[in-house]
Amino acid sequence: MDVPATLSAAQLRQVELALAGLDEGQLRLELTGIDVTDGDTVVLHDEEGTDVAEIAEITVEHVDPPRDEITQLGSGQAPPLPTIAVVTGTATARRPLGHRDRADLRVVRGSARTPHAVLVTGTVPGPDDEGWQQHPGDAIVLDRGDSAALARAVTAVEAAGRRAVILPHTTDSDDENARIATQLVADDVSVWQTPAPASSGRVVLLTGLSGSGKSTISKLLVQRLAETDPRTTTLLDGDEVRQILSKGLGFSLHDRMLNVQRIGWVGALVARHGGIAVCAPIAPFEAMRVEMRRRVEEFGRFLLVHVSTPLEVCEERDRKGLYAKARAGEIPAFTGISDPYEIPPRPDLTIDASVVSPDDAVDRILAALSELDAR
Repeated sequence: MDVPATLSAAQLRQVELALAGLDEGQLRLELTGIDVTDGDTVVLHDEEGTDVAEIAEITVEHVDPPRDEITQLGSGQAPPLPTIAVVTGTATARRPLGHRDRADLRVVRGSARTPHAVLVTGTVPGPDDEGWQQHPGDAIVLDRGDSAALARAVTAVEAAGRRAVILPHTTDSDDENARIATQLVADDVSVWQTPAPASSGRVVLLTGLSGSGKSTISKLLVQRLAETDPRTTTLLDGDEVRQILSKGLGFSLHDRMLNVQRIGWVGALVARHGGIAVCAPIAPFEAMRVEMRRRVEEFGRFLLVHVSTPLEVCEERDRKGLYAKARAGEIPAFTGISDPYEIPPRPDLTIDASVVSPDDAVDRILAALSELDAR
């Protein structure tokens, strides 16, 4: 049976290497939300919906999500976490990957090998760098999914008088990248370790009940970042997003999922271009948060902050009287009362805003961001 699956940008880079002949085309992918069994054919789509490759006669290992780790507030039904299918098999192309950046320089099946090449692990040095004299041959640069960074790398290689060869980046291991380069590019590969290109994009997701203090903390966080961080910071507050980006959406399960998906997409776009997105929707379901993390980590780092202010405190703070209306049945779907809120089982940071001041909360978030930057 043919089963469609949409690839992330990182997974597409894995497929590209397999189609170029790495490990004889053997491929292992973690695919979410698909129902497959041994022997099926998985048709692999890129993010634009084009079926670029397939894996036939697959072997499948199912990984069930840890639903029992999640504590829920409120009644109602939460959406299930997507199951993960780990599929293994041989990839074959269905159509050329001609839309990739600088397709003329990318490694493909049948590419001519060269005797010597240097794998530049990070930023390509300028033409006057003495390292060029120590590393002969073509220069292999890694495509990490950032079109602008890749263009800069190719330009720098050509300025040094070398031919650029593009290898999709799928691992941070220099040894593994050298192994891949030896298989696909050159008989002799030297490794030139240079600082990694700044992958400075960050997304901070503050999740918590209505009235927990997310908006207050997020607005103060944006102010502090503007004073201390050179990166552009964008605030995506839940209420404000619903006025524009998600205008017309209601509060059904589908609409809530779609609202957070849109926030995650914009946040990932900000991160992709080196900025910081601070997102403050309720984001009540673990499935939402897992998807946002996956999308963001394609391009940058993700920090999940659970603003864990107790429900009774949120009700006491309720300026709009929403909790009282929900208790009276006047609001049919209200998070924490008549609709569920799933407490994040593994947040990066937990802040109870009933005992931590907004200033101290921001200090903790900034410290956690500094730790992310140091990794």
